[in-house]
Amino acid sequence: MSPRAATTRSRRTSLSVIVAVAWVTLTLALAGCSLANDQQLAPTGHTDTSTSSGFAAPTESGEAITVPAGRPSVVLFFSVECGGCGPTATALAQVQAADPGAADFVVVDVAAYETAKDIKEFLAANSAHDLTYTIDTQGQLVADYQVTQLSTVLILDSDNTVAFRAIEPSTDQIRAELAKVTNNP
Repeated sequence: MSPRAATTRSRRTSLSVIVAVAWVTLTLALAGCSLANDQQLAPTGHTDTSTSSGFAAPTESGEAITVPAGRPSVVLFFSVECGGCGPTATALAQVQAADPGAADFVVVDVAAYETAKDIKEFLAANSAHDLTYTIDTQGQLVADYQVTQLSTVLILDSDNTVAFRAIEPSTDQIRAELAKVTNNP
């Protein structure tokens, strides 16, 4: 290998490491965002209501979906700034539209500074406006469910046990894994 090729290869490796470190740092920063006055940033009725045995995600009508609620739940951890999160939200919405009674479908915004308006625009832009959302203002859900990347989808059984975990799964993957939990092939 020529010295020039070795230098080019070394630069590529260094760049790859820098990009990977930057991505991990950004992901952890988004997941751990916390400000002294979260209530000003989190929309009314959409604050972090997590517990070690699950959480509640308020709906637009003021009711709340409790996860788990005696049936499976499909949960997407996202940020409106995440490029891969849009297609994943679309996939989740398509599964919900095909069989809304199969599970509770909830998206969890991990960026405490994003507003209800931001989230609604994101969901509308991705044909996912019917998904219920909540904001993980303290990073508790990220910690409880050990989420390390944006665009993570979890399928929880009725006992809040993670039955499926994937980054940016397709509609077909979500549908197939949900069928395993609901015993509906």
